[in-house]
Amino acid sequence: MPVKRRSAPKRKAKAKAKPKAKAKKARKSKASVGKEWNSAEVKQLRVLYKTKSASAIAKMMGRSLASVRGKISALGLKKPASARKAKAKPKAKPKRRAKAKKASKAKAKPKRRAKKR
Repeated sequence: MPVKRRSAPKRKAKAKAKPKAKAKKARKSKASVGKEWNSAEVKQLRVLYKTKSASAIAKMMGRSLASVRGKISALGLKKPASARKAKAKPKAKPKRRAKAKKASKAKAKPKRRAKKR
């Protein structure tokens, strides 16, 4: 005769505890790690950027170059067209003297001829 096995007693399903809501930490953005910009500094930056380079402004304001460049980018500042044109002009190369060319040709090695066998 087969032996009847007892089935395990039915367990009541436990209500799963909801995970506790984690408190969101206030994260500082990378831009606010250093010294914050006040409105007077922003106005000064807007005026200076029209004529000065970012590195010159950084020295004048006592800030890092990365800080100044970041703020320029965040504000969306652009150089005026007159400043961009002046920068875009290539510098004139000094003209070489004719004597220097002749001297360089004289120093050139003569071509070797292939030996006949």
